[in-house]
Amino acid sequence: MRRLVAVALLGVVTFAPAGAKSQSAKTQLKDPVLATRFNQISEGLVCQCGCNMGLRVCNHENCPSAIPMRHDIETKLQAGAPNDSINAAFVKEYGDKVLAEPPATGFNLAAYVMPGFGLLIGLFLVGVFASRWSAKRRLATVPAAPLDAELRERIERELKAK
Repeated sequence: MRRLVAVALLGVVTFAPAGAKSQSAKTQLKDPVLATRFNQISEGLVCQCGCNMGLRVCNHENCPSAIPMRHDIETKLQAGAPNDSINAAFVKEYGDKVLAEPPATGFNLAAYVMPGFGLLIGLFLVGVFASRWSAKRRLATVPAAPLDAELRERIERELKAK
């Protein structure tokens, strides 16, 4: 009996209508197209309550920022506003800090360029230190010049005397 119930539940979850799967847990929109657009917009925005979480995943109960922002997105989507204008309205109200991914212009460009620049500097430093280290090893393995026969005899006598 348990196995039958488990199979039935698995079938309901697997073969549920596509609209039910695209619905976000954070929106009241019933239209799957609008729910998908809501998810796209809210994933690109950051909650402004100070938690620095994405707007879609902010889980603070009665969040003073996420709830009104989500409601604003829903209202604008139902009014037929395009995604870009909704994002632009949030940037106008909160500034660039509301965007999950800052635009690659001005000072924000450093966030995109610096990791690669740091990697190049690190690789350069590794190359410099490796070449210096290998040069020191090469110098240490160079055979010494042959000793003068007279000096060799003197060394042999002193070693035997001890």
